[in-house]
Amino acid sequence: MNREKEEGAVSGAASPKKLLIVEDDIPLALQWRRFLQGEFTVEVASTREEALSHLEKGEIALMLLDLGLPPSSDTPQVGLELLREITEKDPLLKVIVITAHGQDEVAHTALSFGAYDFLVKPVNEEMLLTLLRRATWRWRLEREWLSSREEDLPVPMVVASEAMRRVVDEVRRIAPLEVNVLIMGESGTGKELIAQLLHRWSRRQGRPFVAVDCAAIPVTLGEAELFGAERGAYTGAVKRMEGKVAQAEGGTLFLDEMGELSWELQAKLLRFLETKEYSPLGGRARKGDVRVIAATNRNLEEEVRRGKFRLDLFYRMNQLTVTVPPLRERRDDILPLARHFINQLSREFGLPPSSLSPEAEEAILQHPFPGNVRELRNMISRALLLAGGGTITPQHLGLGVGEGTGDVGFSTPRPGYDLPRARRTLEERWIKEALKRHGGKIAPAAKDLGIPRTTLYDLIKKIFKKEKIKGGT
Repeated sequence: MNREKEEGAVSGAASPKKLLIVEDDIPLALQWRRFLQGEFTVEVASTREEALSHLEKGEIALMLLDLGLPPSSDTPQVGLELLREITEKDPLLKVIVITAHGQDEVAHTALSFGAYDFLVKPVNEEMLLTLLRRATWRWRLEREWLSSREEDLPVPMVVASEAMRRVVDEVRRIAPLEVNVLIMGESGTGKELIAQLLHRWSRRQGRPFVAVDCAAIPVTLGEAELFGAERGAYTGAVKRMEGKVAQAEGGTLFLDEMGELSWELQAKLLRFLETKEYSPLGGRARKGDVRVIAATNRNLEEEVRRGKFRLDLFYRMNQLTVTVPPLRERRDDILPLARHFINQLSREFGLPPSSLSPEAEEAILQHPFPGNVRELRNMISRALLLAGGGTITPQHLGLGVGEGTGDVGFSTPRPGYDLPRARRTLEERWIKEALKRHGGKIAPAAKDLGIPRTTLYDLIKKIFKKEKIKGGT
């Protein structure tokens, strides 16, 4: 044992790392165990079944996997299937695969399946040790990061990329500060989730979080929507209307797409931000205790130059900014997000668990996603219905245009697949999301959904009737 090995053994002795060697050549596996056991707690398995049994018994941090496993030791098929299975179960597990000389394509496939790295036989033991140390460092880093955040993330977010980790760290830092925050980012990047995170990590976390879609506020009713109106304040005001500011009292008011506000409403919002005072239409002035978080997909500085946005309001809201990167700039989030949506929507639609084929994963990773996370979610939603609970292919995702003919975009549904239920669930979700986007306004929601207003009215009645029956009221 050389000096580097001895030093490694000493440094690792206080907290040995669990390493599983999966190798059907038992003498070779035992040789590697003797070499590594001073620094690692080493276990050995010679078959796929033994490997899975070891993984179920305790936490394995690292795995050394020879892809040539019985019953077909001369091919990598069993090893690749095992690799894919274990990395899906435990994405943190660092797997170093062992391949035969001249199997470059197999090695690249293994990396695409989630392997940390690969070595070619005959294995240089010093190189193996160096690689295992690097993998250990990476495993510990990822584990510490996740453990420090698992219970801290109070909203359903997938954070796998370094870019989004930096965003979450910035949100954690500024959330307790009682200042206005401007969230910038393209449409569909998840700005409202960031706003919710700011709220949940602030002292206002137990109070209301009220979101306002500024793009859906009618110009004539904008002031009443935000600040409220007394009965008779305007034509059609047959009862008192509570504004969003009052609804958010003590909590957080989130103004989504603030750049869409009219010039007049911008002025009234500015006055409220400066004085914390507002007046409902036809009512007396009152104080409001809310924290304002705004989001925009526009370049507000450019809007200021064009005379479309007030400079004073821009300065007032721009005290602190959080920029959410587009999905194309955080590609490490794409597959974890896709898997998250598959699990979430499968349950919602009443479908069996599904997964992405390797070709589908590759197609997703190559797609530019101009619509960002929202586009990915809608893509997965459609694909689940087309796949019928089976494996999702590029055709199901709408990314296989021109590949093959006929009904290649459809799979034979698995037993228990309830298409009518899935369709109803999807329809209800889209209707609710459209209504939310447009502040409950029927006309713009119907236009967004591409259906007549009368059809939307009928569908809403059906949904309301079903929910009323469910609630027993």
